[in-house]
Amino acid sequence: MEQAQKSFAYVARDASGARQSGVVSALDTKDATRALRAQGLFPISLDADDGSASPRTAKRRARGKGQLTARQTGDFLVRLAKLSSRQIQAERALAIIGDGGEDPISQAAIRMRDNLREGAPLSRALEEKAGIDDPVTLSLIKGAEVSGDMGSALTTSADIMRNRLEIRRRIVTGLTYPTILLVVALLSLGLIMIAIIPQFRPLIADRIDLVPLMGRAVFAVSGVLAGLWPIIVSALLVLIGGTIIAARRGVLGPIMTSIGNRIPVIRRMLLRNQMMLLLHVLGALLSREITLSGALRVVSKSTPPGPVRQGITKVTQEVENGVALSTAMRNEKLLPRDAIEMIRIGEEAGDLGTMISRTSLDMREAADRDLERFLLLFQPALIVIVGLLIGVSLYALFSAIVSVNAITF
Repeated sequence: MEQAQKSFAYVARDASGARQSGVVSALDTKDATRALRAQGLFPISLDADDGSASPRTAKRRARGKGQLTARQTGDFLVRLAKLSSRQIQAERALAIIGDGGEDPISQAAIRMRDNLREGAPLSRALEEKAGIDDPVTLSLIKGAEVSGDMGSALTTSADIMRNRLEIRRRIVTGLTYPTILLVVALLSLGLIMIAIIPQFRPLIADRIDLVPLMGRAVFAVSGVLAGLWPIIVSALLVLIGGTIIAARRGVLGPIMTSIGNRIPVIRRMLLRNQMMLLLHVLGALLSREITLSGALRVVSKSTPPGPVRQGITKVTQEVENGVALSTAMRNEKLLPRDAIEMIRIGEEAGDLGTMISRTSLDMREAADRDLERFLLLFQPALIVIVGLLIGVSLYALFSAIVSVNAITF
């Protein structure tokens, strides 16, 4: 019985050293290697291709465990930018970063170095060997591969990544304390409702009508929670597990952003921060002679789903139809009036990239003020709400206890 042939995706070099890729049919890996050598090709990589995986799935499998986190990506780009700015070649810089290290960054650097030796460009090595799929970073690196300004492109990419992480860190740090306070308060109230209040119910079971209204409400809520506590605990465990999984898969951020966009105060803060980062990226792309429509498409892909992404998509369409960027931005109401005026000055002066970068710096100061103001107001507001919640609950509980004593004695 003849063995069925399989398809193997290959990357190989010919006698002149040129890189080639394709698919070859063979019985096994050794047979595929012999077939390629018979064609004058020297295999670099050879993978079974059964056609069952989509390109995206195949890329994800190729990355495996080598994908860097956002923080690791920022650190890696910073280190690579420092070496590149000192005129060290990318292959040598990656060898220095990966020398003797067992951490994810060092391992990714070694994989990328080997990939560069095989003839791959840096942008492809970043995507395939380090799992960096940020469209902004890849666009900046691809542009630098043409212009030769790799050190500046890497520095800009690292700066953009650091800005994102800094905003996230400040928000998380500002919300940590009030979140812990809220969780502890809710757990305490839940324990009182489920474990303590039901012990008083037999004393007033026959004369509940003499208990004040607020006390009766407390006993009613306690009865419901006491009967449903297994379901409530299970739901909380599922929620915690789902949150952890969503955070690891990188979908928690978009979910929280979607929720925040429904709250007017948070929506305004998110809009300004997203537009600040967007303008920073747009200015960096335009300074590397990327077309305006191409730069807009890149920043649109890098923007989280929501009003800003929808607005930038419409702005891109208007610009491609011949509308000025300042006019398109004004039509979509994405920027304040002074920012639009600066963009218009850049259009008239023929220096749009520089003016957009300056606008992003001004908006960064405004975004920082908005974030600080929000955190300063949110924390005491949450403390007041939690205090009122606990105070009202304790008042209702004590009024019920006093009523029980009056009825009993």
